[in-house]
Amino acid sequence: MRWPLVYQVTLPLTLWTLVTVFALSLLNLWYAKIETGEEVEARLAAINQQLSEVRFPLSLPVLQQIQGLTGTELAVTDSTGKLVRATTEITPDELPSLLKKDNPGVVSLDEVINLAGVSYFHSTTTSRFSGSGDVTVHLLFPKANYDRRVAQSFWPLMLLGLVAVGPMLVVASFLVTRITRPIARLQKQVGTIAEGDFVELPPGKTNDELRDLSLAINQMSQQLQQYEKKVRTMERAQVLGQIGAGFSHQIRNAMTGGQMALGLHRLDCNIPDCESLQVAQRQMAMVEHMVQAMLRLGRKQGIDRREVSIAQLIDATVMMVEPQAQHHGLSIHRQVDFPPEATMDADMVLLQTCLMNLLLNGIEAILAAHASQAAAGKEVAESGGLEIEASPHQGAEWITIRVCDEGMGPPAEIADQLFEPLVTTKPEGTGLGLPVVREIVELHGGTIEWYRVDGKTCFQITLPRRVK
Repeated sequence: MRWPLVYQVTLPLTLWTLVTVFALSLLNLWYAKIETGEEVEARLAAINQQLSEVRFPLSLPVLQQIQGLTGTELAVTDSTGKLVRATTEITPDELPSLLKKDNPGVVSLDEVINLAGVSYFHSTTTSRFSGSGDVTVHLLFPKANYDRRVAQSFWPLMLLGLVAVGPMLVVASFLVTRITRPIARLQKQVGTIAEGDFVELPPGKTNDELRDLSLAINQMSQQLQQYEKKVRTMERAQVLGQIGAGFSHQIRNAMTGGQMALGLHRLDCNIPDCESLQVAQRQMAMVEHMVQAMLRLGRKQGIDRREVSIAQLIDATVMMVEPQAQHHGLSIHRQVDFPPEATMDADMVLLQTCLMNLLLNGIEAILAAHASQAAAGKEVAESGGLEIEASPHQGAEWITIRVCDEGMGPPAEIADQLFEPLVTTKPEGTGLGLPVVREIVELHGGTIEWYRVDGKTCFQITLPRRVK
């Protein structure tokens, strides 16, 4: 059974209010009965005292005057029990009940008699005045007056409490609504997150527990979104690894055959120092290592670290890419802030593959920028080409390699996903180049980031020089 918060709050609050009001009313009633009873007893006792001391005839006008002043009916009987006079009508049948009291002067509210259907508190006193014998004066205080005063102490407070319940319920409902409405909003947000839409809602303005809960849900949404990205990246890498493993055997066989054919061609032509054959063999070796690098994607396999000359790494990479850059009229500016003997522990071919990817991407970015300018009818600006720099970092214990191009930079829609597999905007792109680059950098214990500065797109790699 559903038990909404509005009922959980308002119903107990209403019940507690009613019980409290009823209890206070009863307490006030009990106190009023005691106080009013004491007041009535004191009044009757005072009248008794005054009547016992009078020395003038208690005629009917005198009795009526006393009745008007005290609100008490009076009746006078002689020593034989005969009714002499009274301020109220008393029938002969009612007279015996009036004469039952035999303790004059004692006032007690327990003494109640009924005369003509009216209840009275009954008290008696003896009076003697000159020229007459003793008479008994009966004081009859209407019980209705006592009951009315007692009721006045109970019902106003009770009715006020009942009337106050209505506004209290309205205020309680309003306060509960202020709580349940944000809860319903948070419930909807959690449901949306559960469906895979990691939406974030602005927290409430009031600094309370609901605002803390909203901030926690937003934080959970961010973490789940990051986890989803990681899971998808891992799934993509796993799929790529599975696909690559299926093709690796065939690719290796083809590469082996190509290398053997080049070797036989070198022997047949008897040209051991042919530069074109050397370039072809280096390219074949580079392709093989690139295939190996792609197969490592997502597997975190070890690398073959050796002592590598930093200057030789940069020169060899530029030498592999420079023919393609010159073909498009571009130049590659290199800067190595290390002496020729400076070395680092790394896999030479893997790092070459990494830097080649970045340089080739830079060439494509510049050509795409030129094509965009030409399509817009603008004059194609001369490009300064590409830049590759290597410099010490953190006291020469690390090395920073930066590759910059003058292209337009990555599109905004994929700017945050550049290093994820299969993310690309190129018509013929595979989305594997930058993920392979990041994988190679991380295998070396380094980091890679990109940024835009002075109209250039720069990829910065930070690597440790020595294995710790």
